[in-house]
Amino acid sequence: MRLLDEERPTDMSEADRNELQSHLPYAGLQLNELSVQEERLVLFHLRGMSKAAAGRAAGYKDIDRVYQIFKTPKMQTALTYFRNEMREEVKFDRNTATGMYLEAHSKAANSTEEKNVVDSLCKLHGLLIPEQATQININVEKVQQLENLSDAELLKLAGNHIRYLEPDGRDNEG
Repeated sequence: MRLLDEERPTDMSEADRNELQSHLPYAGLQLNELSVQEERLVLFHLRGMSKAAAGRAAGYKDIDRVYQIFKTPKMQTALTYFRNEMREEVKFDRNTATGMYLEAHSKAANSTEEKNVVDSLCKLHGLLIPEQATQININVEKVQQLENLSDAELLKLAGNHIRYLEPDGRDNEG
């Protein structure tokens, strides 16, 4: 929405006013329901100015009056509508993120940064499959039962042989 161009926060051309007014019926307001000064107030506030700064830029001398105007139903309606329009206008999707990651990869200073970008890309595109850890469920009624078992019996419960504990350089399972 060109209307909310933040490059010119205190400028409101006739084209800006026409565009703002073209949106008012969609916001549930009548044409010219907002004064020109109120239109400027809405526009400047939506461009990022505080309420007080927008009020000064719109030509209001009394800042308390500006806060009162912001509380009126017609101003609330206009602000809500334009905020929703701004939200819909921001499109950030997987393609945008991918482009940003690729740009970060090309600007990476070292291999660690490159690896981090690649990892993030893999997560974004669902290419990273989480490792499936082996899960062993042992049902014991009392902890004392486990405490009374020998090492060989505990290893058997865990699915390993007693030789599992002996470091001989071979695969000791089984």
